[in-house]
Amino acid sequence: MKLDPSVRSLLSKIIRRFPEVAQPMLARARANRSVANSTCDMMEEFARQTQRAVRGGNTSVASSYLQFVSATLGTSDSKQRKYIDVYFVEGLLHGLPSAVQKEIWPLMPANLRQLHVAMWGEPAFNRKGSASEYPNS
Repeated sequence: MKLDPSVRSLLSKIIRRFPEVAQPMLARARANRSVANSTCDMMEEFARQTQRAVRGGNTSVASSYLQFVSATLGTSDSKQRKYIDVYFVEGLLHGLPSAVQKEIWPLMPANLRQLHVAMWGEPAFNRKGSASEYPNS
């Protein structure tokens, strides 16, 4: 499989900007023996690193990740937009305890929230009287 140049650029920007996420992202590629076959996993790992930052009480780091993704989304091509939407934003709140979801949500810039709502609807904690739409939360 050939690595799309647009996707390569996106992943490279993340790794250069945030060297602390490079190791776990590249570990995903090593597990699959190929960056080209791991691009989705690598982007999902960046989302997990964002979750870990919030869980670890480091909301300033999580916020910097989210701000970066938000700014990148504003200048992205359609391929990068898909990766941000599907492999970063869609799973960002999934499976997290409600308290962590509530911590991440206000850190998310409006354009990332819009992507989330377009896929999953408004989070339960933002709707009166609704049960959580995420399992295990």
